[in-house]
Amino acid sequence: MKNAHRPCFWAFLTIILLYGCDKPKELITPTHIGRVPEVKNLNARIDTTKTGKYLVLLNWEYDDNGNLREWEVYRALRDTAGGNYSFLQPPVKVPSYADSTIPSFGEDSIWVYYKVIPVGNDRFLGKPGIIRLTLFRKSK
Repeated sequence: MKNAHRPCFWAFLTIILLYGCDKPKELITPTHIGRVPEVKNLNARIDTTKTGKYLVLLNWEYDDNGNLREWEVYRALRDTAGGNYSFLQPPVKVPSYADSTIPSFGEDSIWVYYKVIPVGNDRFLGKPGIIRLTLFRKSK
């Protein structure tokens, strides 16, 4: 009885191998790549406000393709492990941002990360720009 199932198994396996798979299909070209302009040449300048707080001025460039609504700016202090970026409101309509909300820190220095994400009119997100700065504690 055990050997009676063997021819059925081999016939089934042969049918599956010969007719069970479709021909390979061409990959679809993704439409979202390049749909929203990417952030280019993100740079930062560190200054101070009149009250002595840190002032970080971000500037960047982009190639306008007509599908840009705004940029969302995020900041992370010390590290980016676990997605510790905080959204800095509101989104900006021009390719620059001034941040004077950096809290005081007790360390000699900290790393500050900024991420700028372009948002298209169709709400697609473009390739972000990321920059890391080192801020040093001010001497009193």
